[in-house]
Amino acid sequence: MNFAGRFVLTTIGCGASCVLTAALDKQTGAVTWLPFTICCWDLAISEPLEFRRDSALLIVHGQRNEEGGAGPHYYRINGGQFEELR
Repeated sequence: MNFAGRFVLTTIGCGASCVLTAALDKQTGAVTWLPFTICCWDLAISEPLEFRRDSALLIVHGQRNEEGGAGPHYYRINGGQFEELR
């Protein structure tokens, strides 16, 4: 488990500088997908996602679905869903 105490956060490549992200619940086996792809993060950032084992906070660096600003964007996993924090 590497995210929020009970999830394994994983990414799957979807092209050059593009990833899909899912959280796998180790207790239930449920899979929660981040509802967008992430691309185009700053070259100074080595990974587009920041997260910790003991926190439900997910920081997304890069554009969501190749649109808008490059972040950061803040989310937390709650009840099996990602919620954007504003």
